[in-house]
This record gives sequence, C-alpha cells and structure tokens, in this order.
Amino acid sequence: RLAKVLGTSAAAAAWLGAAPARCWTSSASTNGGLVDNLVRDGVITSPEVEQAMRALDRASYVLDRRAAYADAPQGIGHGVTISAPHMHAHALERLRPRLLRPGARALDVGSGSGYLAAAMALLAGPGSRCFGIERIE
Repeated sequence: RLAKVLGTSAAAAAWLGAAPARCWTSSASTNGGLVDNLVRDGVITSPEVEQAMRALDRASYVLDRRAAYADAPQGIGHGVTISAPHMHAHALERLRPRLLRPGARALDVGSGSGYLAAAMALLAGPGSRCFGIERIE
C-alpha cells in the first residue's frame, strides 16, 4: 500500500526525508566517536538527538561488542538485526518534533534489542511513555 502511495524511490526518499549522502561512513571505536561522526556527517542535526544517542552505549545492545560502533546493521539473534546507527539517528531526528511534546507517547513495534525504544524514551524525557514490543518464536 505504501508503495502505491509513494510510487518511486525518489518519492519515498522525499516522503521519508532522505538521509544525508554520507551514511554508512560514521563508524568509530567508541560510542562517543560514533556520535561525533554522525554529527560530522550531518545525520544528527539536533542537540536533543545527539544527547540521547550519547546516553545509550550501543555496545549494550549488540552481541559482538567489538563491532558495536560500526555504522552497519548487526545480527542480535533470533534472525533479527539492530539497525545501523545512522538509521537510528535519522529515525530519531524525524520523530523529534513529536517526541518533544509534553506527555509524548511512542510505540516501537518490532523493537529488537530495544535500542530505539530506549532512545525515544530519552528523547521524550520525563512524563513521556515509550514502549517497545518484539515477538520471538
């Protein structure tokens, strides 16, 4: 249904707010370095998203801690992956206006590791309600 509405990949990119061209180049050896690179590359554009991503150490959400700060998706078991950090940053930037409202609520369906749900909760702040749900067979 969404493909019918959007039609082309160009339309989809416009609707989703096309990610900056330097995605996938933000890898680092620390969480702070990863966030610095996402800011450098123009993926993170707001101080609120930067603060939320600095507060969550990606290494706590992946299986291979040695590759935690690679700007790439990683398997987390059960046939599920955690998205690349630039995708999380992009999603948070797109959600930021809605999450910064008083009493914001969010639901992350298919939350996998819980990283995005936790980041949304940090971004929304006190008084918000953010939930993540995942199905494991």
